[in-house]
Amino acid sequence: MIRSVLLTLLALPCLASWPAAASGAPVRANYEVYFGGLHVLSAESEFTPDLESYDLITRAQTRGILNVFFDWHGVSRSAGRFEGDRALPGLHTNHGWRGDRQRSVVLEYGPEGQVRSAEVEPAPDPDEVTELPEDAGLGTVDPLTVIAQLSRAVTQTGRCEGEFAVYDGRRRYDLRITDQGTESLPETDYSIFSGEAMRCGVEYAMLGGQRKDPSKYARTARERIVYVARPLEGGPALPVALKVETDFGTLMAHITGVDAGGAITLGDAQGGGSR
Repeated sequence: MIRSVLLTLLALPCLASWPAAASGAPVRANYEVYFGGLHVLSAESEFTPDLESYDLITRAQTRGILNVFFDWHGVSRSAGRFEGDRALPGLHTNHGWRGDRQRSVVLEYGPEGQVRSAEVEPAPDPDEVTELPEDAGLGTVDPLTVIAQLSRAVTQTGRCEGEFAVYDGRRRYDLRITDQGTESLPETDYSIFSGEAMRCGVEYAMLGGQRKDPSKYARTARERIVYVARPLEGGPALPVALKVETDFGTLMAHITGVDAGGAITLGDAQGGGSR
């Protein structure tokens, strides 16, 4: 469920059209995530925009009651280059820690963006997860490269939509982003943003590597919506909220801070994230 949240939350940082892109100034956004009103996760994305290449880092850590039972933190990074409207990955890394246990993935790519090597530790347990298809990495990109390529597409079309074949070293899935118009988000104590936002639907079909016995939350998750807007006037478009409905409650994420090329906005959002 945590992986699904992070994938959905960080799916749309549309930065390439902003003037700071030319300078390569990093843009950072902070988020706090709640389930049934309980604070469960803090996340941060850092994107260094450039007209020819990309470098994207995400960090996350469990919070509140979830942290008591599932103490976890992780960091993921992707770097690559643009070729036309395509993002070609060069390197993707993902490291997660739960207590004293670590899980790592390192994907290296060839000059045309094809997977050249995959280091996965520990190896997937075949008793717990489904088998990956043969040549799982063929014709795929990593999850953060999806972000870079989608931001390019949104900049050109003004719509959040696209279909992507994704391989993260452990899972293979097809990801579909759909444009669902706009919605006005109300002012709350949880977020620094209120107002009109673009609705972007997120769907994915797992093709291998998923748990054979998924949690009840992941199994019943539906209507994954990322809301995208410009929390800073004249600044980049960013995810400002997320909603995922399940049979056991609603998961919500809110943007709590933005550091965009020296222009910093920090909200008084509950949960503390980046105050």
